[in-house]
Amino acid sequence: MRLLYKNELCAYYRLEIAREVDKLEVLEEDKGFDFFHGLGIIGYPKAFKMWLRRFPRPILIVALDKKRVLGWVYVEEWTEDSEEGMPVHVLRAIEVLPELRNKKMGAILVMLSLKEISGYMITKPLTDEAKTFFKKMGFMEPKEFKKQPVNLSKHPKYLILPVYKRDMLVKDFEAQTSASRRT
Repeated sequence: MRLLYKNELCAYYRLEIAREVDKLEVLEEDKGFDFFHGLGIIGYPKAFKMWLRRFPRPILIVALDKKRVLGWVYVEEWTEDSEEGMPVHVLRAIEVLPELRNKKMGAILVMLSLKEISGYMITKPLTDEAKTFFKKMGFMEPKEFKKQPVNLSKHPKYLILPVYKRDMLVKDFEAQTSASRRT
């Protein structure tokens, strides 16, 4: 595990190998994560391990309170580059424990994943709430571009975060985190 960021609520780590998941406490069902159970995930720890065994290695960042997972984000490389040849990453899933939503944890998880990539990020929000979250962060619908940077013609409902917006978000996040460390 590699520490990426720490605040008063928790510490954020990038998991790098599957066996690191064994050290974590991942609550599921009633008092834990459950959104993706309806989409085929049969146990979050098993899914995390499976993802971390893939190549190229994806980005899996967890927000931890000691060993307890409070939130997580999963990002992997897209199968095609952008129209101008830049890499594209897809944010496949993000989840925060229900009682911790609206505490900026999801935004921090996205920011940290943006710091780990270059190029574009795309995502397909599964709910209206998720779409609003991503749009607030700067993700755009393909029709908002004069010329789409990523061919999503076979992938409806995806949003795109342009490189210039990613760069601005990362720069602002780094400025905020360095300012908070000085105070």
